[in-house]
Formats: sequence, structure tokens, C-alpha cells
Amino acid sequence: MSKKNASLLDTLISGITLCVRYFSSAENIQNLSVEDFEKQVVATNGDQLIDVCYPREFAKHHIRGARNINFRSSDFRDEIDKLDRSKPILIYCAHGVRSKLTANMCRKMGFKIIYDLDEGLAGWLREGKSVTSETENR
Repeated sequence: MSKKNASLLDTLISGITLCVRYFSSAENIQNLSVEDFEKQVVATNGDQLIDVCYPREFAKHHIRGARNINFRSSDFRDEIDKLDRSKPILIYCAHGVRSKLTANMCRKMGFKIIYDLDEGLAGWLREGKSVTSETENR
């Protein structure tokens, strides 16, 4: 990818993120920094740590202990519906757009505590946090 295309892609992702952030500003959705998200992963033992990336992205790398629920899957909403609404749900994707859409959907579905990794896995990696490619699906 050329530098110009990469720059355009970054600008597009930033714009989409800002728009989506507007929709996920409800009080039970918390957009967390990498540091704060990591603290919640530890505090909850990653019990409902959900990666909403595509399977090929998840296979490349993901946060250890995460469960992959493909954002574009036909049973995406059904899989989210199986989660415990009374427990915190931690959501992330590659750059933070799909996770923000998912967080808003979860709010509408009655989830009480929703943590969204701001900037997604890209931010996680930029901070030097560890990832895995193991498929230890929960």
C-alpha cells in the first residue's frame, strides 16, 4: 500500500471512529484506553472478552483469552445474545469501529457494563501489549 493510500485509509478510519463514537456515548458504554482496558481484562479474568474481528484477523493475532464473534457473521447477534448481560462485556476489533457499533448494539440489548477498547487492537499493539495467534476459543 502506498503512503498516500495508507494516509487516506487512516483518515477514513479516524472519521468513521469519530462518527461511531457519537453513537456509543451512553453512560453504560465506556471507551477505554489500552491501559484501562487491560486493567478490566485482568479484573474480569477476561470472562467476556470479545473480539469482533473477521476470523482471518483473529487468526493473525488477538488478545489472549478473547473469544471471536465475527461482526459480519449471520449469527452475530445470536452469539452476542448468549452472553451474560449482568457481567461486564469487553469488546474490541482492529481499529475500534466495529467494536463501537457492537457496544451500541449491546447497550440496546440490555447489557449493563460495556467496555470498548478505544483504537482497537491497533492501539493495543502500538502500546506494545502482547497478543497471541493461538486458537484457545472459550
